[in-house]
Amino acid sequence: MPMANTIAQNIVHQSLRVGESDVVLVTAAKHMLGLADEIVMECRKAGAETTTIYWSEAVWYWSLQELPLDWLRGASKTDLTLLDAITATVGIGGVADPRPMGKVSSERWAANSEGADHWYRKYVERKIRGVNLDLTTVTPQRAHAYGFSFAAWKKATESALKADYSKIASTGKKAREFMDNSTSEVRVTAKNGTDLTFRLAGRKSWVDDGILDEADLSAGTFETNLPAGYIAIAPDENSANGKVTFDVPIPQRGKLIQGLSWTFENGQVTKFTATKNGDMTVPIWEKSTGDKSRFGWFAIGFNYAAKTGFLNNAIPAGAVTLGIGENKIIGGQNQSTYAFQAALKKSTVTIGGQTVVAEGKLKL
Repeated sequence: MPMANTIAQNIVHQSLRVGESDVVLVTAAKHMLGLADEIVMECRKAGAETTTIYWSEAVWYWSLQELPLDWLRGASKTDLTLLDAITATVGIGGVADPRPMGKVSSERWAANSEGADHWYRKYVERKIRGVNLDLTTVTPQRAHAYGFSFAAWKKATESALKADYSKIASTGKKAREFMDNSTSEVRVTAKNGTDLTFRLAGRKSWVDDGILDEADLSAGTFETNLPAGYIAIAPDENSANGKVTFDVPIPQRGKLIQGLSWTFENGQVTKFTATKNGDMTVPIWEKSTGDKSRFGWFAIGFNYAAKTGFLNNAIPAGAVTLGIGENKIIGGQNQSTYAFQAALKKSTVTIGGQTVVAEGKLKL
């Protein structure tokens, strides 16, 4: 795999900063096993212990379709036990072909999310350092399903991975100083009719700059997705009012959701629609539990080498992401088996009256 050694070194030595006291879990899909070996070797060079789990796409699809709902909802004893032993994790699993996802019922998706929630809560509680690599999703099958050019998508992802992460970290620091502990009003507008207001809640932000340093860990940021480059914060969950219509198609279960729109009243979604393929998420939202309809996520991208239009639409500079549902990983109060975020590429954002994004251009 091109760049594999460089990616492995960056994950182990820059993002996770693996040392002799670490126990690292690598979870890998079949098409990522070569990279998994590179990561394991780099970890062991650093003196760490490692274990590798093979994530089987065939078994995962079979389980979703065939196992009883109670099994899907249950907690995996194996996964929970591993969380007691590991100090860091690298996620390079994930399906190569998303098209069979569309055949799975919303009831089964909701049950599967409920089962995964047991692992997620313990993972958050223990604050295990983690890296997830978006390159695992860049496959010819996914490109075909979503109508992407595989070559263009791969080039865009690798360009974002090669970005100047010192510049990204510097921008993240500026954004954190601007947003941390703020209770300012935020307004998000766009020419497509988006006009949403909400307030920040005096919380610390989650900055994903690709490097999990001591400042990140002390601030509660213990996970990064590569390529990286965004700041996220849990706003006042009850403060959102207005409407947002997303202008970037959302890849979901082998299809592109288009024209997704939320209407909020005092933080609650009162209307959830899409112009195309809304059935890929609306029924799952309807069957989910907890604070599924509650406003919970606000993020701004600052990776200057990234582009919108593929899977990771949160990181391009000037992209604005909003979300509902579960948000404890960024310090929020929502607890739910459902979490959903989507992006705007040409919005204008003011925080406390100051423009930080102007029609998709970052002003930080």
